[in-house]
Amino acid sequence: MSRQHRWTSKERGRRTRRIRSGLVAVVAGAGLLVGCTADDRVGGTFDTTVTPAECGVAALKTADKPVKIVFWHVMAETTLDWLEATTAEFNRSQDEIEVILRRQPNYTDLFTKYKAGLASGDLPDLVQMEETVVQQMIDSRSTIPAQACIEATDYDVSDYLPRGLAYYASGGVQRAMPWAISNPVLFVNRAAFRKAGLDPDDTPETLAEVREMSEKIVESGAAKFGIALKPAPYIFEFLLAKSGGEYVDHGNGRRSRAEHANLDSPEALAIWRWWHDMVADGLALDTAGEDPANIDHLLALANETEGAAMTIESSSAIGPVAAILASGAFPNVEPGTAPLPALTRGGGVPVGDGALWIPRASDPAKRAAAWKFVTFLNAPAQQAAMAVAGGYVPAVRSAVEVPELQAQWKAQPMFRVGYDQLMAGEMSDANVGSLLGEYQGLRNSVRDGLIRTLRQGVDPEEAARQAKAEADIVIQEYNDRVGG
Repeated sequence: MSRQHRWTSKERGRRTRRIRSGLVAVVAGAGLLVGCTADDRVGGTFDTTVTPAECGVAALKTADKPVKIVFWHVMAETTLDWLEATTAEFNRSQDEIEVILRRQPNYTDLFTKYKAGLASGDLPDLVQMEETVVQQMIDSRSTIPAQACIEATDYDVSDYLPRGLAYYASGGVQRAMPWAISNPVLFVNRAAFRKAGLDPDDTPETLAEVREMSEKIVESGAAKFGIALKPAPYIFEFLLAKSGGEYVDHGNGRRSRAEHANLDSPEALAIWRWWHDMVADGLALDTAGEDPANIDHLLALANETEGAAMTIESSSAIGPVAAILASGAFPNVEPGTAPLPALTRGGGVPVGDGALWIPRASDPAKRAAAWKFVTFLNAPAQQAAMAVAGGYVPAVRSAVEVPELQAQWKAQPMFRVGYDQLMAGEMSDANVGSLLGEYQGLRNSVRDGLIRTLRQGVDPEEAARQAKAEADIVIQEYNDRVGG
């Protein structure tokens, strides 16, 4: 409906109720809503208080123009070029708002700087945060919920990918807006598949099939290893989610605050064992190194003598990988992607990567200005262009109808896999994603556990139990600090 329509108070009330009801339906469909808990303080995880006036729409109308806002982000490579050009386009298109970009090195440094800014006052007006900090951002009470702006502007969220919305919601309230989203996919060297007598269009759907195909790849000499496995915790948790396992208790932290890690559940133990056996049997290359950010697993696809035919990495890496391969530096690699395998067929995965948050410290006019920029960035044309530039998954479904994205997906189907994967499978607590405060502490426990079993000979089940014990401690310590 046209934004020129003047809503009566009665119409606005009905519209607001419909929007919130739609969001609640999305989240409740995954079994994520519960009654009151100890965390129902104002601003708490399950607090449903939403004040549309906090968005500052009225203040923007009367503010001196242009209203300047600062956006902290972590975009790099080809996507950075896109963001700079898109921001310049937004600034030229109107004289009400001017967006100033401030790139941060990575998500970790960005979050550290943001937390320091809570004390110093050095905060942006809009910030991109990764999916692991949702609980901490809510607990900080330092942002206004995106729901306030949704209701203040009658913004229609029905076009968004359901899991994208659900991940960044709690208590039926949208906390942030999904933006630069991704999820891990299976990368394959199609040339190595053919050399092994395998059909590169018939990729493994289960972890058992990964093992079977790895055996054929190794036996044929197409590659030294079937798959390169980086002991990255996010890979473990996405394998777990797609296998129907929950990372933490209480419905993945969605029903009430998480208290314990589920690292020794039947699904988790099966993944620990599969990972260990693949490496122990010489079918998988373990790419653990001193630098957790190494890309040895990707480089393994191009190593003809010591490499592998498959690996797992975020779909956001597709763009940079394609750009490097286009240079001709690795002529033996014919890249392809496929859905992430799991213990069983089917299932779904959560979103990964970045969402947009509006800090409360900004004055009301700047909050409204930030929201306008959010809606511009998430419009179908911009979402399609970002997907073309960097391989991110469009956050809105109508973006897939944009001709430029359709053309890219037709010419390079590997760019579409992440989107299709996020739309697949019925939504559940497992594949909406976990909500917990000490996310990095849990990930550290998983990584340490993987290294123990892969490098130190610890039995996988024992490594899982040790990892769980360590994770439970850091989860409880966090909950104690915030009064959870």
